[in-house]
Amino acid sequence: MKRTMQIENKEEREFILRNYETDFCRRIKPSAILGFFQETAGDHSEKMGLGYGDLAKQDCFWVLSKIYVEIDRRPVCREKIRVITWPHAPNKAIYERSFVLEDEKGAAMRAYSRWCILKKSGRIVPASGIRQPELEYIAERSVSFDNWLISSVEDRSKAAYSLRVANSEYDFNRHVNNIRYADYIFNCFSVSELEEKSLRSFQLHYVRQSYEGDALDFYRHDVTEKECLIEGVRNGGETVVAAKVSFD
Repeated sequence: MKRTMQIENKEEREFILRNYETDFCRRIKPSAILGFFQETAGDHSEKMGLGYGDLAKQDCFWVLSKIYVEIDRRPVCREKIRVITWPHAPNKAIYERSFVLEDEKGAAMRAYSRWCILKKSGRIVPASGIRQPELEYIAERSVSFDNWLISSVEDRSKAAYSLRVANSEYDFNRHVNNIRYADYIFNCFSVSELEEKSLRSFQLHYVRQSYEGDALDFYRHDVTEKECLIEGVRNGGETVVAAKVSFD
């Protein structure tokens, strides 16, 4: 029998920014932004019948593939924020989702993301292979964005930041949590740089998964004073993540 699921096509959650979710200037951290997005999307997925437990029964799990975040303002510690998210109709094996982060003045950030569902074996599962909810999808995106291309960083003579993956980086699926990569990316900048610059947007592409013991090196290329490319490389060879960071 076909399961009918009448659910809301948007999910909203409110949060209070805590000190460990903000940086040395008391502003929300990029990794915290992704964390709030992930929590809200996760709640909506549960209601859609596509939550962690639902997919685990099918030996599957969600993977964030790409995300673009555009920033007008960065709320500060102890501010109340609201995150709103809605999914777009899936296309073959791609699930797209929009986000808006609001503060007391209104929309402070907008984001657009692409996800996929993987088998534990690593195989991508087409949307037709997963029971989909009955949902009135919203076509309108939170932000107009289509330029997913991020160029490679050619100069790998000196890493801007390096680490070796340990257990604290892991998520439920036993690989590095996508949120953690935002910290790695912004660790490629100095305190003084981040104090002087105003973050306008950041874009992450998750290329491969990383695991305990992997050595990750992050290389940075300044395209202009306002735009930087960063590439994370595993064990001296494979690219695991690529990023573009823009400042006002």
